[in-house]
Amino acid sequence: MDRLKLMETYVQVVESGNFSEVARREQTTQSAISKQIQALESQLGVKLLVRTTRSHSLTEAGKLYFERCRQILENVEEARLEVHHTEHDVSGLLRVAAPMAFGRLHLVPRLESFYRQYPHMRIDLQLNDSFVDLVAAGIDVTFRVGELKDSRLIARHIGTVPRALVASKAYIEKHGRPKTVQDLGQHNCLLYTGISNYQEWVFVHPKRGPEAVTVASNFQSNSSEAIRQGVLDGLGLTYSPTWIYGEDLRAGHVEVLLPEWKTSELPLNVVFQPSRRPSLKIRCFVDFFLEEFQNDRDLGQFIKNDTNKPSSR
Repeated sequence: MDRLKLMETYVQVVESGNFSEVARREQTTQSAISKQIQALESQLGVKLLVRTTRSHSLTEAGKLYFERCRQILENVEEARLEVHHTEHDVSGLLRVAAPMAFGRLHLVPRLESFYRQYPHMRIDLQLNDSFVDLVAAGIDVTFRVGELKDSRLIARHIGTVPRALVASKAYIEKHGRPKTVQDLGQHNCLLYTGISNYQEWVFVHPKRGPEAVTVASNFQSNSSEAIRQGVLDGLGLTYSPTWIYGEDLRAGHVEVLLPEWKTSELPLNVVFQPSRRPSLKIRCFVDFFLEEFQNDRDLGQFIKNDTNKPSSR
């Protein structure tokens, strides 16, 4: 059997987690799939999988070979698609990561439109407010809000994220509105811990310039969704990207406080695995969502309308 077919079988076994599933897909037997893996190991002269009666695990060589195989197979598939150069030929699994609120508000609601344009694509969406190791998690592309600290990453800057001080009507009725940033010391400030210096909120007064305020709280979380719920429930006020509260602001459930003070912005990037050229399916995915974002009432004015290529960080 040719090497490329063996590599494809190996990738399927690792991704599915078992031999029987791959055998079912290929309409063959589990024994036949096992023999293909053994043949590949024999050709390479190394052990790729450590097998037990119920499961298998990757050796160090197996992990490295899996990443190389997947990249090679993606390149082969991309070459095939580029030859046909039609949108509906774009197919395959794409692993995407994003912050929880960003995925809920700006990715999931647009998937139905995405699938109409790319019906043969499959999306595995991982929502997590913590920074995910793209290589270890096998993520192809991720959206990240905030500064990128990992210099190995390949990133495309797509816009900025404005922030504002917000609170619910219920909180304001009970505790009043702060009149200056110094008044924040008298308020319960809900803290999102997913960014650095989360206890220091920076504002810029049009006449007096920047002013940093250290705030205190009885509730903090690494989940922006948890902080939003706390705000809606009247637990306190928070310093947050405005797009998280777009619908809440329009519905009048929350309002922006101290609007005369400018707030700092956060960069918004699309990030790719290091040392990997974005495949055709990744480029189609990113281009589709960037076009969608430009028409979004909460994001549109902050998304860059360009065709910049990914750059090394």
